Order: sequence, then structure tokens, then C-alpha cells
Amino acid sequence: MRILIVDDELPARRRLRRLIEEIGDDEIAGEADNGIEALEMIRALRPDLVLLDIQMPELDGLELVRELGASSAPPIVFVTSYDRYALEAFDVSAVDYLLKPVARERLEKALAKARQQRPQEPVTADAIARLTAALAVRANPPLERIVGHRGTKVLLIPVETVQAFVAEDELVFAVTAGGRVLVNQTLRDLEARLDANRFTRVHKQTVVNLNHVLELEPITKGGASARLACGIIVEISRRYAVGLREKLGW
Repeated sequence: MRILIVDDELPARRRLRRLIEEIGDDEIAGEADNGIEALEMIRALRPDLVLLDIQMPELDGLELVRELGASSAPPIVFVTSYDRYALEAFDVSAVDYLLKPVARERLEKALAKARQQRPQEPVTADAIARLTAALAVRANPPLERIVGHRGTKVLLIPVETVQAFVAEDELVFAVTAGGRVLVNQTLRDLEARLDANRFTRVHKQTVVNLNHVLELEPITKGGASARLACGIIVEISRRYAVGLREKLGW
């Protein structure tokens, strides 16, 4: 198998590399020291297996699986210092999990298990939904960053800089002062995880950051329009206008 090692700690990556080389049955496809780099490498290299650290800054292992989605996640062995994550790991269809410091015998068993299970069924949509719910429970305080995609680039965006989230067909974009970036989440999922004091739904296709609303203008039939700091105008439907007026004292 071609294995990708993902861990933000160099000693942990070196240990895994050394153990894999000692076992000698598999090839190391590469190493990543953060979740963003891992996301790009998984898509580019398509490894047969990922040894994935759960606790990483910026984008952790569980968030990485959610970003990959049901169709793109390769077989995964989670690596963790805390076995309280084990249940969540199996809930997203991980092959196995390893506790740090990883022992050679335990790694051999996990790799053997991965070989026996190939070809691996992709992570299911239901598992991703359960993971999203689990992350939402853990995500207190509310979401502070989001992964965006612009062409082949993967961007980590502070949500405070997002002026609106806009759905177009089946795609969702984060609107920032620097333009739009694609995000792999639904408006419903975002709404559940964002700070409700800052972000609010104004249309079935739009969630806005109230901190970036500069002007509001009523329109016919009870709706309104809002001009954001970046200059774009978004429609506020009649359905959401009442709640927005109450929130803003408008």
C-alpha cells in the first residue's frame, strides 16, 4: 500500500516512517504536517491509506475527513493520544485507530487489517452527517474558521472576515473582501455552527454576517435588500425580514 503520514509533530512522523520502513511491506507516499497540506496531498496523490493524527492545529483530523466528504476520503487509520476519540473514529468508518506512542506490533496489526479490508467502502454520507453533528457538539465556542477552495488552492478563512455565505445551485460560496471562495458545506450546516449573534439567514440562499451590513433598504412586499461592506447587494426575503428587524432593532 501507498501510505500518507499526517501529523503536526515531526518526531511522531519520523517514528511512523521508521516503523513502516522496518515492517517493509508498504510504501510511504508522503508526509503532511497539517490538515490543509494533507487535504491537498490526498487529492493529488490518492494514497491507499492515511495515518491521520486527530489533534492538529487549524484543521484537525476529524475536520479533514468531513472536508474530504463521502466520495473522496481514502481508508484511514486515526492516530491519537486520547482513546476517547476511538468511538468517533469508527463512527466515520476508520479502518482502525492507534494510540501514541505507536508500537510496532500495533501498527503491523492495523496495516494488516487495512490490507484485508481493501477495496475500502468510502465514508458514507450518513457517517459524515454524524461526524458533523459530533463536531458541532464539540465546537463550542462557535465556528471560528472555515476551509475554502479557489481553483486548486485550499484556504483557511477566519469566519469573521466572511461577509456572507451564498448558495448557487448545489454550491455554497463564502463572500469576503477578496472575492468568493467555494466551501464544502451546506447553508444548514453552517447556520448550525456559526455564531447566531453575528450570522443570520436572510434568504433561503443567503446567510449574512451582520457586522458587514452597511445599509438596509425596504422593498415591496415586505422584503428588503442589504449592501455589504464588499459592495454586493443581497436580497432579504419577507420570510426572514421580520426576524432581522427584531435582531437589529430596525
